Amino acid sequence: MSSQHSRSRRDFISKLTAAVSGGAALAATSGVVQAAPQSKSEPVVEKPASKGYQRTQHVDTYYHLADF
Repeated sequence: MSSQHSRSRRDFISKLTAAVSGGAALAATSGVVQAAPQSKSEPVVEKPASKGYQRTQHVDTYYHLADF
């Protein structure tokens, strides 16, 4: 076997590894790069303050069935 033949195999493996790792890096970052622009014309609507825990008929039924 000649040294040139061995060298061409190494070059092929090196280029293949670089192409695969570059493709993997591109695939990993493609979702991060694409972002939708935000419209600044829409007003920001704040949610009202939460009322906290409320004991309702639905909650009482759950407690009864769960034996609490």
